[in-house]
Amino acid sequence: MNITTSIKPDTILANCTLLDPSDETYLNHPIIERFGSPSQPIYVDQCNVDINGVSYDNPLILPIYDGQLNLVQCAVLQDGQRVQVMPDGLAQGFARYGHFDHAEPIIVTYNLEAFFKIAQTGYAVALVILPSLCDAQHTEFKPFDFEQMQYAINQLSKAGYTKLYMPVRPEHVQLEGFQKLEQDTALRLLNQHIVIDEQGIKTDYLIELYKDDGIEDVAIFIDESIKRLSSSGQWGELLPLAQPETSVNSTYPIHALPPLARDAVIAIAEHVQAPIGMTAQCVIGAMSHIAQAHVNAPHPFNPQGEPCSLYLLTEGQSGSRKSTSRNMADKAIIQHERKQYELYRRDLEQWKSGQASLNKKDKEAYSAENPPPHDPSTLYSDITLESIAGLYVDGILNNASIASDEAGQFFGGYTMKGDTRTQAIGGYAKLFDDGFVERTRSKSNLNGSGRAYDVRLTFNLQGQHEVLSDALKDPVLRGQGFLPRFILTIPENLAGTRLQDAIYRSKNANHDHRLIAYWTRCEYLLDDCPRPQGGQELYNGRYVIPMNDEAREIDASFYNMFEELQGKGKRYEYLQAFASRASQLARRLATVFAYFEGLQRIDAKTLTGACEVVKHSLNEWAMYADIEVKTESDAERLIKWLIRKCIEQKTSSLSKTLAMKGAPSHLRKAKEFDPCINELIEFNYVRLVTINKSTYIELNPLLLE
Repeated sequence: MNITTSIKPDTILANCTLLDPSDETYLNHPIIERFGSPSQPIYVDQCNVDINGVSYDNPLILPIYDGQLNLVQCAVLQDGQRVQVMPDGLAQGFARYGHFDHAEPIIVTYNLEAFFKIAQTGYAVALVILPSLCDAQHTEFKPFDFEQMQYAINQLSKAGYTKLYMPVRPEHVQLEGFQKLEQDTALRLLNQHIVIDEQGIKTDYLIELYKDDGIEDVAIFIDESIKRLSSSGQWGELLPLAQPETSVNSTYPIHALPPLARDAVIAIAEHVQAPIGMTAQCVIGAMSHIAQAHVNAPHPFNPQGEPCSLYLLTEGQSGSRKSTSRNMADKAIIQHERKQYELYRRDLEQWKSGQASLNKKDKEAYSAENPPPHDPSTLYSDITLESIAGLYVDGILNNASIASDEAGQFFGGYTMKGDTRTQAIGGYAKLFDDGFVERTRSKSNLNGSGRAYDVRLTFNLQGQHEVLSDALKDPVLRGQGFLPRFILTIPENLAGTRLQDAIYRSKNANHDHRLIAYWTRCEYLLDDCPRPQGGQELYNGRYVIPMNDEAREIDASFYNMFEELQGKGKRYEYLQAFASRASQLARRLATVFAYFEGLQRIDAKTLTGACEVVKHSLNEWAMYADIEVKTESDAERLIKWLIRKCIEQKTSSLSKTLAMKGAPSHLRKAKEFDPCINELIEFNYVRLVTINKSTYIELNPLLLE
């Protein structure tokens, strides 16, 4: 049976056999024999299944759920083979066993054997779906594996499940990765290495979650580990206080990209060993370059739409594989350009031959009747606005990209410095907004002056923090709207983790089916561009990809959300120039996604994904402290006052009634005071205790040290 990647999960399960743990077929299934039994019914497809050219014999099927416990996908498992997720190819949730209760613990694991074992204990357990789940031995994780873990954990956390625990060995070579998960999410780690002190004798135990381990031992380990966490860290770690809606999630929303592009992003990251955010920006840059020549983004007031061109900016350290990532993402474009350039060189030689033997007068006549061919190049790494404007005005170019991993040269170059900067900023802004460029030369040199309409430019700039920092904080570049047009990401630095074993060195990117599919799609859009359907009108060779009704509702909600967040005291009060463009950037990015996927309309899923990328960009801009003026929150003011009063009175607690009366003036009513206290409790700064029927605010001892 051949399964397509678009098949719905309920259809998959309907065609499977549900086996009971007492069935002999259940006990003899290769996955159960290899990884143990969850003592729960399992779904098995009792056929030979072919997925993307890979055969799966009698595979086990795991349902995948999102944070609201809705069935969203299925995972296809066979011992020793890569896990396949249907549809979309990338897990957008987790597998689960047990009853999920917001008040009870949920154990999260990335290991199939542990998943089955924990399921037998009665604890609710969630399994992060990694492609390597069924590998014989899996001890090393890629950066994307940790991102997948964080994605599943955040889904549960956002759905209200806060008692999340993950067993982990303390000597794991990538322990820092798990510790970062604990730091960045609601997850708490359960140390599998424990020491038990009985009558003065200390005994070391390393708890393993293997299929042959006793259920009672595993249950006791989880029980005791959770109790130790509760008793040893009653206060918990002091977390940074922030204003509402100020949490920054630096993980790039890879799930937001279309499936084909998303797989390419992951594949490039694996082969190049570059951060996901960096490879994602490179792939989006390639898609924007291709799409801008053929489609326009929908505009609320202009039926002809607006350019879908994108300005992209990525910060990356020296040696972070910026060039290699971009070259791999642009491979189809580069090859296409090379073919076009070879044709141009041939035509140029013919043109030169045609006038070689002519005198000066005849050459002029020949050139007038036979204009020389133009260089078809559209990818530039270092070109000034003056030069590219001339190419537009002269009709040589209609669509171009400036793609460079030396963004410092761009921001520090002559064009963006001194007297020419203001003109350049305005020129790039007009190109972005209207696809319009104008070049005006002096009266003594009018040749080359003129205007060009309906031209397009994509930026894909990458550079080091040391070089970009001053430019990104430049008030002129921000205030005149140049930087706010950019989608920014600041991916993690992978230096020190990019080890290459024999398996890695045996891989060949040119044979990776994910990249082949992506490059093939790019080639198709470059060579044999599909025309609009359904009577869509062409405007100078481009057509608008409209939004459907659901997408329009999402667009309105997204606009209103970011409009409200620009208000006084809100998240983007000091990032108004950036936040005000969020809706526009999301529509453009959604247009690029839709064109690449071959959609005739922007649907809800596509626009939602684009919104996630834009939200990520705004959070990244907010990381530059000089852009967003940090104001002290009410919770910060209150805790400072509480600390000062406790130190003055040499106590660790204050009466809540007296604290409210003496608090900063605008917090002396319960309506304002209680939310601040609740925030301080949530972030482990204070807790409420009852003494003789009176409520007291007790401070975390760490604050009084």
